Amino acid sequence: MVGADTENAYARAFGTRVIGGADDGGRDVPTGDNDIPFIQVKSSVGGLTAFLARSLRRKQFIPVCVGEPGARDEMLRHLKTYGTWIGSDIQDRWKISNAVQQVRYLCAT
Repeated sequence: MVGADTENAYARAFGTRVIGGADDGGRDVPTGDNDIPFIQVKSSVGGLTAFLARSLRRKQFIPVCVGEPGARDEMLRHLKTYGTWIGSDIQDRWKISNAVQQVRYLCAT
């Protein structure tokens, strides 16, 4: 999946609709959850890396999902705990998750 297909897949998984677009402030899809109201969606690790670099420059972390969506509750649990959901289709998903957690920490300091 790429681009809009990935965003639409996450919107379906969360039972919402895509709201993102150019200059959306990183808020592609609402989750319907008060703790994590919006997520950024990336279809590739390369896109995730570029997004995280921008997050560091801005000192603003937005929870981010990459790869295939999972079950809503599982994704929300990961987003709340780690700040990310890495789909099972992504190689080295735990290594990538750890890197995202470091960026999340750096944005908060």
